[in-house]
Order: sequence, then C-alpha cells, then structure tokens
Amino acid sequence: MMRSEKLLHGVHALVGGEGTPIILLPGWPQTVEAFSDIFEPLTRNHQVWALDPPGLGDSSPSSSGYTTQEISRILYESVGHLTKSPYHLVGHDIGAWIAYTWAAQFPSSIKSLTVLDSAIPGLGASLSFPLPEAINLKLWQFSFNSLPVLPEMLTQGREREFLNWVFDQKAGHPDRVSQSKRDRYIECYSRPGGMHIGFEYYRAVETSGVQNIKFAEKKLNMPVLALGGQSGTGEGFKMAMQKLAENVAGGQIDDCGHFMMEEQPEAVAKHILDFVKTVE
Repeated sequence: MMRSEKLLHGVHALVGGEGTPIILLPGWPQTVEAFSDIFEPLTRNHQVWALDPPGLGDSSPSSSGYTTQEISRILYESVGHLTKSPYHLVGHDIGAWIAYTWAAQFPSSIKSLTVLDSAIPGLGASLSFPLPEAINLKLWQFSFNSLPVLPEMLTQGREREFLNWVFDQKAGHPDRVSQSKRDRYIECYSRPGGMHIGFEYYRAVETSGVQNIKFAEKKLNMPVLALGGQSGTGEGFKMAMQKLAENVAGGQIDDCGHFMMEEQPEAVAKHILDFVKTVE
C-alpha cells in the first residue's frame, strides 16, 4: 500500500515498501500515478518513493526556475531530508532529464540510474528541418511547448482534448493508458497554472542543455539502465546513454510506445528489478 507524504520544498511523494530505496520520477504530461502498475512488484523488497516534480501533480511549484539542474537539486534535498543512504533512481521522460542531472550533480547519492524513453536535453542528435513525419510525432512538443504564451492560449479549457491526443499519438497501445489515469492527469494539468508549469520545463530546455553539456564532460560512473519503447526511442536510447556513462545496460521494450510503465508494466518492472539486483 502506497501512502501520500509531503516532503521538504513541498514535494509530493507516494511512499511504500521496505528495503533499499527506489526513487521514481514521472514525466510530462503525467504524475506519480504513471508508475502505479509497477508499485506492487517494486515494493516487495524495496522502499519506493514516487515523486511529483515541482509544480506537477501535487508538488508545490519551484520558486527558482525549472532547469533540470535546479529541479534535481530541489528533489535531492527533499529526499536527503529522509535518508543519507544511496538509492536507486528511475526517471521517465522529463523524469529522465531530471534523473540524469541528479546523478551528474550528486553521484555519491545514487546506487544506480534507470532512464526510460527520453532524450536528454543538450545531449541528443542534431536535427535538420523539416522533420520527417515519424520523428515530428515524437518530438513536436519540444518546439510547441517551449513557445511563449501560445501553448497556454491554445490549451486553456481544452486540456482534455490536448492531453488525450498526446496519449493517443505517443503510445503504442493507447488503450493501456487507462481512462482513470487519464482523468487523474487531466485533473492535475487543468488546475490553474498546471499546463503553464509543464511548459516551463520545456522553456528551460535550452539552459538545461547547456548545463548538461558541461556535466557530460565527465561520464557517470554508477551503473545505468537505459530502456526505450519499440515505437519510442527504441535501442537508440541505450546507445545515446553509452556516450554519457561508463557502464550502460538496457535496450528496447518490444510492443511498446512512449508510456512504458503503463503499456508494458510487467516487462519494465522485471528489467528494473533484475538490474537493481545485479547492482546490489
């Protein structure tokens, strides 16, 4: 059973289980509930903390910006208030951006890093425009979400239509992102400022990227698991992370799009637990 807690800096967490901690960070446009289908297997032998990033879900907004360097510092301090022991860190989408920078800034706190279907700001392949349709469907949000003012204008009052389109287009199996979960996400992002703060993470991508290029001058030395969905980042995510870390495992989750924990929860949980077991 997961219980809700409020941590330092107003960070909202779902907490459950006992053992070496595993920290879970969801992405956009989701909340900690994105991991709910894998809570049960993870909490059998581990304490699990699923954290809403600042300003998303039920976490308080950041007062100092939304670069991944700043957000990872806030979350590191929130968790450090509870434990000084190293933990396993898992991030999906924006959560993976945060997790990479967290591991780069505070490596002694991390036993292992797992990153799921993402592109780390500043460290991906260069793109030329116009983008092919398949790539544009994966990456359009980097351009749209980072625009000033316009995204809020176009999505206000239409959060349900907008977010359902995102889930339908980016999932390999849209039906596996359940209606109850969609309703939860839509409820959170429809609150005053909910969509705005999500867009602020993207508006900070350029600065986060510059920071990450500096971090990447030194490769991560903790074990890293990089997994991409077959119709998401696929095998390419592991190859991208091999440029950033000394010891990278992973690959592709078959029959899966971007929303991995909901589309293939058993496979994702098994990969994480097998990886954590080898580290421990």
